[in-house]
Amino acid sequence: MNSPKFDKKTIEAAKKGNTDELIKSLSKEDKEKLNSILNDKSAIENILKSPQAAALLKAFGGKNG
Repeated sequence: MNSPKFDKKTIEAAKKGNTDELIKSLSKEDKEKLNSILNDKSAIENILKSPQAAALLKAFGGKNG
């Protein structure tokens, strides 16, 4: 799986919690995938337990990462 490349604007939006800007930056296919995941409680729980989620929290300055 390829790692996505994020521009500075997207990274800043993520740091500020600006989800609207983040969603705007997604392709149509990625928006559909996101909506599918957000509507699946078990998928969300699995994602939040993943090492990748912990790494993202740490990268974006989260206290639990």
